Amino acid sequence: MKRIMGRATMLARQVKNGDAKGALGDVRSWMWSENQYCGLTRTFVEPFEPKPANVELRAEKLDAALAEKVFDFTGLNERDATFLDRRRRIWDAGFDNGFVAITPDDEPAYLQWLIPPHQNDMVADYFGPLFPLDDHTLTVEGAWIPPKFRKEKVMGEGLSLVTEAAAAASPEADRARCFPELANKGAVKGSASGGYVIDTVRTDTWRLGRRTVTFEPTTAAAVGY
Repeated sequence: MKRIMGRATMLARQVKNGDAKGALGDVRSWMWSENQYCGLTRTFVEPFEPKPANVELRAEKLDAALAEKVFDFTGLNERDATFLDRRRRIWDAGFDNGFVAITPDDEPAYLQWLIPPHQNDMVADYFGPLFPLDDHTLTVEGAWIPPKFRKEKVMGEGLSLVTEAAAAASPEADRARCFPELANKGAVKGSASGGYVIDTVRTDTWRLGRRTVTFEPTTAAAVGY
C-alpha cells in the first residue's frame, strides 16, 4: 500500500510539473511492459583513471546548503523538472552518501547517490526489488546532470570522483553497483567511463500493476557494448 501511495504521489507531482504525457507513459508501463537494465559494478581495490571532463571538478558531500543549488528548477522543461523532483525526493527521504561533482565556481555539475549497506532496508522499501542488496555494496541511484553541463563530458570523471568519495566514507563497502537502462547507451557508456564494468542484466516485467524482477550475469559483449 505504501508503494502504491508513493506512485500516486509521483504521478500527481508529474502532472503538477506539466509532464502529463510522462505520467501517462508511467501508468501504461505499470500495466504491461518489460524493460532491461544494465548492471555495472566498480570494485574499490582496482585503481581507475577517468578521462577528464571539459570543466574542472571536485567531489563534495551533499548537504543542505549545496542542496539549495542542486535542486534549482529555474528554467527546466517539464521532463527535466520531473527527473529533478525525483532526485529531490531521494534527498527528502534521508538517504546517505549523496555526492556532487562541482566546478571551481561552486556550480553543481553532477549529482549521484551511493547509498551505503546500512540503509539496505530503506532502499528495498523505497525502490522496491530493483537491486541485489548485500552488506558490502553501495547502491548507485539518482544521477542528475544539469542541462548546462550535458555537453561537458562530466559523467565519467564526475561519477569516478563521487564513487571514490563515497568509498572513503563507507569502509564497510568494497564495491558499488548501478543499473542504467540497457537501451540508454549514453548512461551505460557514461557509467563505464566512471570505472564501472558490465556484469548483470536486470529484467523488470510489469503485468497489471504487478512487478517481477530478475537478475542474470552477463558481459559487455553479450549485451552489445
